[in-house]
Amino acid sequence: MPAGRSGMSPKLRVASTAIESQMADVEANLKKATEVIGKAAALGAEIVVFPEIYLQGYTCGEVDYKFYELAEPVPGPATDALIEQAQKHEIYVAMGLAEASQEYAGVIHNSSVFLGPEGILHVHRKVHLSAMPPSLKEIQYGYAPGNAFSVFNIRQNWKVGMSICRDTTFPESARVMAVKGMDLLITLSAGPCFTRERWNLINPVRAMENNVFHVYSNAVGTQWGDVSFWGGAMILSPTGEVLAKAKPDEEDLVVAELETKNLIECRKTHAILRDRRPTAYQELCSIRYLPG
Repeated sequence: MPAGRSGMSPKLRVASTAIESQMADVEANLKKATEVIGKAAALGAEIVVFPEIYLQGYTCGEVDYKFYELAEPVPGPATDALIEQAQKHEIYVAMGLAEASQEYAGVIHNSSVFLGPEGILHVHRKVHLSAMPPSLKEIQYGYAPGNAFSVFNIRQNWKVGMSICRDTTFPESARVMAVKGMDLLITLSAGPCFTRERWNLINPVRAMENNVFHVYSNAVGTQWGDVSFWGGAMILSPTGEVLAKAKPDEEDLVVAELETKNLIECRKTHAILRDRRPTAYQELCSIRYLPG
């Protein structure tokens, strides 16, 4: 393959979910995830992506701060069960959960974990927490932010980066992973219905401006606090083309095949990263906040 990474598989088949959580019921959500993993694998998917905080339910903190009660360590019982399914089906799983920090007792994170037959490959902790009542109250729920965006390799020798919902609305988040060599951006989201059109705009732009494939998974259904999520999982090409898109406002599973040749062709004809001029953007790092 001309100009491709050595050992990079020519195709990668991915699945994305729009799926509803049972509030504060990790056991039920794991059981449902197991069924979905099996379906995705039967469709030939090599990666399947679940929404933000799918395991506990995004708004389960509305009642008695249940995130603290239900947050899981990584590794822990839930990730052990998911690794077992990954091994059974020879598939990677990207899962959203409330994570109990093992560094600092009593601290929780809004996290996404990427795991496979070989175990846990990566954990991303949401950097840009939401604080927009009445529906998006992660800071009020008690989450602590993460502080980094990293990329990692999968056995197909694709480089993957992860983002959680509001992270993706900050263009610097995806860009820092792109300059680290990212081929595939995975976004786990709990996007309420009022954000639908924003995501339809943002998701293809993040793919186009970074020359990467983009897989977006989103929650669906009404959760505690009467917050409704619109679903709409999608898979996008490096040119922003929609390769697959879930039906809105209902559960769905979509699958698409990503071709390395399309990635290389896009980077050849739309050389965004090659044509960057970082010395012209130094103020992005030297000015910490908006000037007063």
